[in-house]
Amino acid sequence: MLLHGIGAHAAYFRFQLAALGACARVLAWNAPGYMLSDPLSTPRPQAADYAQALADFLEATAVERCVLAGHSFGSAVAQAFTIAHPGRVAGLLLSGAGVGQREIAPARAAAYQERIRRIRLGGYQYADAGIDHLVAPGLAPAVRGMMTEVARGLRAEGVEQAAAFRVSSFFSPDHAQRIACNVLLVQGAEDRTNPREENADLLLPRLAHGQMQVWPGVGHLAEIEDPHRFNATLVAFARECGHLQD
Repeated sequence: MLLHGIGAHAAYFRFQLAALGACARVLAWNAPGYMLSDPLSTPRPQAADYAQALADFLEATAVERCVLAGHSFGSAVAQAFTIAHPGRVAGLLLSGAGVGQREIAPARAAAYQERIRRIRLGGYQYADAGIDHLVAPGLAPAVRGMMTEVARGLRAEGVEQAAAFRVSSFFSPDHAQRIACNVLLVQGAEDRTNPREENADLLLPRLAHGQMQVWPGVGHLAEIEDPHRFNATLVAFARECGHLQD
């Protein structure tokens, strides 16, 4: 089960959907308010709201238990779901992990307010501001273009609700004792969006079964910056969790 970031939707996982379908059932949701998904009923959703939305999605798609792979905002949703429904997650892969905060720093709040301002101007205004801050230097122009095209499809409802969750007081390390499954943190060494010292490094020591891989030359978007390595890593992790047979 693949959960996208705040500036993407299910099409972000095109490399995973194309490559992994031969060995597993692979699903990628559009979070509430993204693409054709209805927004949540509350304008300022909390962790429990997204956990319930994912539970509803999995029920609708007849998924009782799965490996969750969440990117950025999707990693926060994946953690919230695992905390609420620990028995339904066979393994948790978090890329560009965001763990939240007990109190929001002014600079972080301002950054999310800027996202909201841009998305209210439309998907093109949001996407065409560029993705240079998300990726490592030297990324192929075609991949940059693909990510811009994905972001142009965003809707204000989804981004605003996701931003409200990301500036809430949800701080996953405080609940890590409920995350009993295997957890793999995939961290780009060039990630300036969710730097490891503010996120993955805070969560990893609290996990009962956690490990981290730091990928040189990769920024915040491991799934598209190095898709072959990401796909192989996800398959190997699913097998390690006993959820995928050879």
